[in-house]
Amino acid sequence: MMTLQPRTRARPPVPSGRPAAVLAVLAVPSLVMGLAACGAEDSGSEPAATSGATDTPHGYVEGAEEATEPQLRLSAIDADAGGLTLVDLLTGDPVDAPPESDGEEPAVLKESDGRFLFTADDAGVTVTDTGVWTVDHGDHNHYYRSDPSQVGTVDGDTPGHVVSSASQVAMFFDGDGAVKVFPRQGLGDGELAEDVSFEVGAHHGVAVPFEDHVLTTVPGGDDQELPGEISLYDGSGEEVSDDLAGETTCPEIHGAAGLRDHVAFACGDGVLTVDDDLTGTVTPYPQDADGRAWSLVAGRDLVAAPFEDGGLGVLDPESGEWQVAETGAPVVSAAVAPDDSTVFAVDEDGVGYVVDADSGEVTAQRQLVDGGGDTAPSVVLTRERGYVSDPVAGTVAELDVRDNLREARSIDVGGHPAAIAVTGDK
Repeated sequence: MMTLQPRTRARPPVPSGRPAAVLAVLAVPSLVMGLAACGAEDSGSEPAATSGATDTPHGYVEGAEEATEPQLRLSAIDADAGGLTLVDLLTGDPVDAPPESDGEEPAVLKESDGRFLFTADDAGVTVTDTGVWTVDHGDHNHYYRSDPSQVGTVDGDTPGHVVSSASQVAMFFDGDGAVKVFPRQGLGDGELAEDVSFEVGAHHGVAVPFEDHVLTTVPGGDDQELPGEISLYDGSGEEVSDDLAGETTCPEIHGAAGLRDHVAFACGDGVLTVDDDLTGTVTPYPQDADGRAWSLVAGRDLVAAPFEDGGLGVLDPESGEWQVAETGAPVVSAAVAPDDSTVFAVDEDGVGYVVDADSGEVTAQRQLVDGGGDTAPSVVLTRERGYVSDPVAGTVAELDVRDNLREARSIDVGGHPAAIAVTGDK
């Protein structure tokens, strides 16, 4: 699910009776402004305010340093211990990570949105500020860095998926179907204050903030293992599903992604999308799809859909058109470029693919890591570089996706990195 997180070769948990070929894909939202100075010695930072200044400088952020370029950090979550490793991608130096949560189970990455990490264990969902971000002022950007910090932990019954938009973050708890929505701005101020919360009933579901509303799956009947319908809630937590038009049902929903003007849900027979007019449309899977999608990966206006038995689909929700790329084995992790030009994926055999999103053509393909391990590799794609974790070697490779996936450097993160993210773009 967008949110979706590579853990082990075992695919995401669904109720018993589902096929074993459920993909674990890290849904990483559009990541990153670029690595113009990757490996540079000077990060280009300067204080956001000058000592003794009488006026607040333009773009000032209290407690942060302003920089002249994006301050990118790599995050890696260990498969065994759930520990977080942070690395400054401009210098290659490690960054002190905040304390881990108090849960007894290893933390699993549920979402990364360009600044914050959302990890879940038996204690709840923990929000971590990685301390790097970009503020878009329309005609220019401001780049900031500060010390990483733990914002807090949200308690709940069986933490499920987390989906972040530009303004809000929605957390879904499978145990009671609780949906908890938080303002993203508040997270930057170190606050975890709910915008709204409500319950839809226990099930393995997902909620997505969208257009001042929340779209969420709702439980199916007694004989349905997965939800088959979505509902709409307003900012006060009241159901307003009458405001939804078009199609709102599709069987066995498992997988979701929030795009700029659409929300997408992966279903048994196609992808259900809802546009900014709150109109739902079901687009069937292409005829050459090798099985259904169990996860979706968000781009800006496109969504990538790894098919359960192999191959990768790229859907344009506006036109309803698919592009399909062949892969040698089922894809376990995928990412979409910030400008929707490219999809970067790795399959369960450790083979990496660069896919042209417009045509579905595989423009680069090569072995990146050894396949067949207990923990699947994970990928991230920025404007300039791709990253793939090697859970066996305890490293993350930085790759040039425009040069046949050439390895630019190897970053030692230790342990068994199960999921990775790059933050600093927003």
